[in-house]
Amino acid sequence: MRLSVMAGAITLAAIVALPISGQANASADQSGSAPSPSVQSGIYGFSGAHNDLGAIPEGVVGECVWIFDAKDKSQVAKGNCSERQPGKFRVVLKPGRYVVHGPGGNQKVEIKRGEWVKVTSIVLLPLGP
Repeated sequence: MRLSVMAGAITLAAIVALPISGQANASADQSGSAPSPSVQSGIYGFSGAHNDLGAIPEGVVGECVWIFDAKDKSQVAKGNCSERQPGKFRVVLKPGRYVVHGPGGNQKVEIKRGEWVKVTSIVLLPLGP
């Protein structure tokens, strides 16, 4: 009896310690070096589409934003949106200027140390016949 209780507790502890799927990838610095854990900055927001100006937009699942350098030449990171929260993303970035590509177009952003900039990228889809 004690052995099965102990095994169950160890399994539960292992499950609790695992990161939530999608969160680690979306939050990771994709530029090659890890940010300081005490001071982070970056972008967060929503990426999606709708077909009516009054409708609530539907969020994207999977890669949903792409972050390029200030000259809009080289991709430095990407954001992923999970199935649990379609359209929502969070990407850790070093302070600097970037161009965020998303379904709603490209947006220039400037990130300062310790600052998080909200980005909303929603495309209006044409109405069907």
